[in-house]
Amino acid sequence: FDLLPLLDYVVCSQWDQSKKPSKNTSSKTERKEVVLYDPYFCTGRAATLLNKMFQQNHKESRPKIRIQHEKRDFYQDLSQNTVPHHDIFITNPPYSGDHKERCLNFCVEQLKADGRPFFLLMPNYVATKDYLRKSVSKACRGSKRIQLVYVIPSAKRPYEYDHPEGTGHETSPFASVWFCGLGYGSDEGPIQQVRDAFTGFHASHSDGETGSPKMATSLQELIRVGGVSGEKRKNPRQRKKMRQLALQRACNSTNSSGNVLFHSGKGQSDVNNTTSKLRATHSGEKGKNSRRKSKKRVFSQSTDSPNKKRKF
Repeated sequence: FDLLPLLDYVVCSQWDQSKKPSKNTSSKTERKEVVLYDPYFCTGRAATLLNKMFQQNHKESRPKIRIQHEKRDFYQDLSQNTVPHHDIFITNPPYSGDHKERCLNFCVEQLKADGRPFFLLMPNYVATKDYLRKSVSKACRGSKRIQLVYVIPSAKRPYEYDHPEGTGHETSPFASVWFCGLGYGSDEGPIQQVRDAFTGFHASHSDGETGSPKMATSLQELIRVGGVSGEKRKNPRQRKKMRQLALQRACNSTNSSGNVLFHSGKGQSDVNNTTSKLRATHSGEKGKNSRRKSKKRVFSQSTDSPNKKRKF
């Protein structure tokens, strides 16, 4: 729903473009629908949600929309040049591995070459990554550039995820935003039109309690409205260490005498459990280190000469 005014804009733009003569012919292309494409099938629920959103917010001026969402190998389609025909790309790519980078590069190339807008729901930290900056910068030619905007959910209604087969975290460890490639060119006029339409739409649909989403047109504005932190994201090992230190500080502060009030004994139980888990973590790491050292000793004792190698 946060994207609806932006989707309406690009759907109508694609419809208008289809009525113009193409580059290779002077005749107009007859089109009966605008196709939205989501290549990551998962459970197939994305098509249901998109269709429901458009049906509940029906507009007479909006052309017919079809959702292209099938269970097929997106990367095989890329390698074999069999990607289904579409006008707009919209998806929530997998966050593991290099899925985000590959999906983003494909979308930027398609927008530059064929004018296909894209909408990608990804972690907010992607906005600060070098691969996003390089992909967008690479597409720039003279004054032409990728017109990228961000849609940030209301702080009272952050995006939540339904994980198939019980995988993933119950609560997302990061915030997500929409990365929206609306066009490719040098004219900034459409961006202002989109901002006005976005602001007006959500102002008229806000209930005052859940708040309204925000839109940013640059990384600096995204940081300013709280969509992402301006600090560089730490690597997994650093984040794990920070969590352990925070947990240890919490345990130390709660174990200090005379400063904590516990209700029905539950607070003390939680602290004891937390302390036990922390000690178990440290002892487990200590055990791993000792096993590594013992392996090294066995290796050095069982090797006949320093030039020989042995496989375990």
